Amino acid sequence: MIFLLLTIAVVYGSILWDLQRLDKDFNQLYLLLRTARVDALYKDTTVIVRFNGNTVTVTNEKDSKNKTTAISMIARVDYDTTMGKNMIVFDWRGTAAHNKRVHGGEIMLRSWLGFRRYIHVNCNGLVKEGRYPKDVKLP
Repeated sequence: MIFLLLTIAVVYGSILWDLQRLDKDFNQLYLLLRTARVDALYKDTTVIVRFNGNTVTVTNEKDSKNKTTAISMIARVDYDTTMGKNMIVFDWRGTAAHNKRVHGGEIMLRSWLGFRRYIHVNCNGLVKEGRYPKDVKLP
């Protein structure tokens, strides 16, 4: 009986730990993308967010400052621009000027145990939790 309870406690603790790590990475990426949008809007600059595996680099084109962050749970970046793949380009209007798709794209974070969370960045530069709208018909 003790072995069974101990096993259940370890499994439950592992799940909670994995979900906590996923939430931490999600919140870190969410804040980074929202900050990039606000900087582009209020500082009248272009901010480029590049994804290279689990590394995220934010470049402010006005002063050429780079900030690199490692977010270990990035599993897939489904966002393409006219400047290249796996990047988001924010300017004062949002992201529409450089998007290849009308409504932007999404980033998937996946934990070690397979839990997933998505971040969607739309054409206005709004950062939201959730999936890219697949049912939208392009003109």
